[in-house]
Amino acid sequence: MNKVFLSVLLGTTFLCSCGTQNKSVVDLAGEWNIITVEGQKVSSEEIPFLGFDVKENRMYGNAGCNNIMGSVALNSKKGSIELSNVGATRRMCPDMKLEDKVLNALEKVKSYKATKKGVELTDAEGKVLFGLEKKQAPAVTVADLNGEWIITTVGDKAVEVVEKTPFIAFNVEEKKVHGTGGCNIFNGGFIQDTKNPTALRFSQMALTRMAGPGMKNEGIILSALEKVRSFAFNADGTVSMNDRNNKTVFVMKKNTGKSLSE
Repeated sequence: MNKVFLSVLLGTTFLCSCGTQNKSVVDLAGEWNIITVEGQKVSSEEIPFLGFDVKENRMYGNAGCNNIMGSVALNSKKGSIELSNVGATRRMCPDMKLEDKVLNALEKVKSYKATKKGVELTDAEGKVLFGLEKKQAPAVTVADLNGEWIITTVGDKAVEVVEKTPFIAFNVEEKKVHGTGGCNIFNGGFIQDTKNPTALRFSQMALTRMAGPGMKNEGIILSALEKVRSFAFNADGTVSMNDRNNKTVFVMKKNTGKSLSE
């Protein structure tokens, strides 16, 4: 009888243990689209999102208009989350209602829990403040542009190499670019819209002022750089740099030979 009772007891203990282990554990690392704010479904065309860099204890994202940033402290065992030093950029947008809701709700966040669709962030009383769904990683990101690219065509015309091979080199980590249009060297940076992984435009471009046989081509290339607003990878591995109407401004191919920066 004692053996039977012990067997039943061990079975019960095992079941309880399994129940505890199956409790949903949330990995908040990465980016999450904000689907609901305090029970209201987000209907904005520009979906706000929250990103959590768990290793660096950093929170970032977009509230629907402005970018947001702050610090995050997580306790995965308790399911608690503490946001601090939350700030936002100050760009004015036509409709700030959604943004105000997001920023106000962030001030109340105290805990998080898994759901069938993603994650819920709740306040101290357990009221749901945010419904989040994991953001799908884009097939292509600006990181794929890192390195040197030879400019092969501008518009529908092939680029003629007169003096120097026109190229552009991306340092994605520092958000810097440099290269040549065929004669002079240019240096600058690039800006991205955080809500569009393929959006890109060049900024703060500086140019040396030498004269040479490649000046005509260079003027065309530099003018093309000013029009760029996005990029797209083509089936043959080349990249199209496009204007605001998604029309190809110029095409470039990866430099697989000797560095052109030397």
